[in-house]
Amino acid sequence: MSAVPTRSSRRLLLLVVAALFLLTAGIAVWRVLALRDLAIERERSRLQSLVEDHVDRFEASVLSEMWDLTVQIAENPDRAAVNQGKLRASKGWFDALFLWVPGPGMLFPLPSAPGTSREMQESACLARAHGLERSSPDDVDAIVTEYVAGCRAEHAAVRLYAGKQAAHHLLGQGRAVDALAVLDATGLRDGVTLRQAVAAGVDPFEVATHRLARVEIRLYLEPGDASAFDLAATIGRELAELEAPDLDAAGVPMNQIHRLLGRAGRAETSAELGEGFRRAARRSEAYKQVVDRLVQEPPRPDQKSGRMVIDAYSEHPFLLHYGWAPGPAGPGGGDGPLLGVAFAIRENVLIERFLQHLPRALRGSTTVVDARTNDFAAGSRGGGNTVCGAQFRRTLTHLRVNVRNSALTAAVGASREQWAVPLSVISVASAMGLVLLFALDRTTRQQVELLERQRAFGTRVTHELKTPLAGIKVMAENLEVGAYKDDRQRQEMAHRIVQEADRLTQRVDEVLAAAKERTIPSPVPFEPEELVYALVEEWEPRMVDAGVAFEVDPGTTAPVLGDPAAFRDAVGCLLDNALKYRRPEGKPSIRMTLAEEGRYAVLSVVDNGLGVPKVMRKRIFDRFVRVEGPHRGAAGGHGLGLAQVREIVLAHRGTVVCTDGIDGGSTFTIRVPTQVENRKG
Repeated sequence: MSAVPTRSSRRLLLLVVAALFLLTAGIAVWRVLALRDLAIERERSRLQSLVEDHVDRFEASVLSEMWDLTVQIAENPDRAAVNQGKLRASKGWFDALFLWVPGPGMLFPLPSAPGTSREMQESACLARAHGLERSSPDDVDAIVTEYVAGCRAEHAAVRLYAGKQAAHHLLGQGRAVDALAVLDATGLRDGVTLRQAVAAGVDPFEVATHRLARVEIRLYLEPGDASAFDLAATIGRELAELEAPDLDAAGVPMNQIHRLLGRAGRAETSAELGEGFRRAARRSEAYKQVVDRLVQEPPRPDQKSGRMVIDAYSEHPFLLHYGWAPGPAGPGGGDGPLLGVAFAIRENVLIERFLQHLPRALRGSTTVVDARTNDFAAGSRGGGNTVCGAQFRRTLTHLRVNVRNSALTAAVGASREQWAVPLSVISVASAMGLVLLFALDRTTRQQVELLERQRAFGTRVTHELKTPLAGIKVMAENLEVGAYKDDRQRQEMAHRIVQEADRLTQRVDEVLAAAKERTIPSPVPFEPEELVYALVEEWEPRMVDAGVAFEVDPGTTAPVLGDPAAFRDAVGCLLDNALKYRRPEGKPSIRMTLAEEGRYAVLSVVDNGLGVPKVMRKRIFDRFVRVEGPHRGAAGGHGLGLAQVREIVLAHRGTVVCTDGIDGGSTFTIRVPTQVENRKG
């Protein structure tokens, strides 16, 4: 009765120790994780300060550079065009220069060909030609003569327009050669650039459309004329390089140019021109902003770093830096009048400059985002969620700098040993502690179970020893007092005393065998086949007397190195169990086989007896373990036979297993290495 509370108290103690151990490990892990979180938060704060400082330094540098240029431009307004060319060559962020006198208006740039539209409206030859088009649309020769001969002495823009119209009428009748001759008669050569034409006071729109008309006619005559396509691309590049006022006058016929390049399959050239046209459109929008608003804005000379104007979300967004600085000094000395100076800025170049000068800790993990696209530019794509960031407050106010989680991970990884190593040690120690507690609990349960088995074994053995001793004593006392007068009775009683003594000796031998260590001090080779024949000779009479069908299939195997007597005892124990635990009903049968599988000798004993439940097929090889149930108690035994079988087989470096037999019976299989395998081992 005392074993149960002892086992319960031991398990309770183990549970308490395990709970305390887990609690301690949990507290340690919590503290380590708290230290890790603290390190992460400190690193996040450091990155936040780092990105804010970099943004501040960047903005201060940009504004300082642009203000210095503003002062230099204002001091030399007459050299605005030259300075613009120098800035385009030396400053990647620079796009265009605008210079004005606050109130009165623009100083640079100015339209190259003012008044062209008025001259065309007042042209008498164009009026007569338009009248013929309405009254006699089929008289092409008269219309062409009026356009060409009638407008020969007019302004260059009028001649260009008239030549285009005449060529259009001739091309409509398939007279492409005559159309080219009409264009040549206007006096505009192929080699004249748009910039040269507008410098001569010619409307850039008329020049561009005149040259594109020549391209169309040449392609009409020769559809694959590569030089015509080259001319179209050149016209596109020249249009994109025009100053803002001339660009507005030209109207940028980019759709016609894209269509021509598409016919030639020049997608790369078309894409290049598309970027140039978009840049020109942004420059034009910036110019309109200067003319419509900044020229009229009162000067603020107290602002020494200039101001930014941003249109981030229109069709052609632009970025301007502007300010006011003193112009050239007058004859009397002193500061000159305030002039307005603005720069059209290439925003993407400024952002690239910002990213290129990032500190090492931010490289590859910084993204510049805006409110609409949420991904404007980045040091590298990807990298996880944002952990910190800063807003541009003085320059690119519509953009924000975000630092992704990869920067924090890389920074914290450098000091990971501060928390990763202790956490690993705690985890490993916790796992080992739990394993040890589990092993201790299992060992305790096995010990208690073994003690209970031994106690049950002692009880059974004591009972079985007392029974023959009591019988011997009673029969001996009867013989002593002379209770049996007849010699036959005395002989029978003496025989029964001998039987009980043999029974007592057998039980003592079993106990001694259980305590004996199964080893093979001097192994010798033996033939398993001969051992099988010896077992058949010994057990076949018993099987016949018991009415058991005994079948033997002895195969031939290589010799086995070991103890033949011990091995014979092991197999005999299996045969004895098969005989003892046969079914009371039906025809019992036992089959013994021997075979060689690879380098192993395999001996099996198969029966159709009571069998062994699956849950017990491993435990029955432990000492003092028996299978309880109907028809099993009469067979006797103390749970030692199969334990001895396993010990003998293990001594031969083999294995023994229990599996299903015939009709619910059992199969016990012994596998031992042959002498060849033993030598190899």
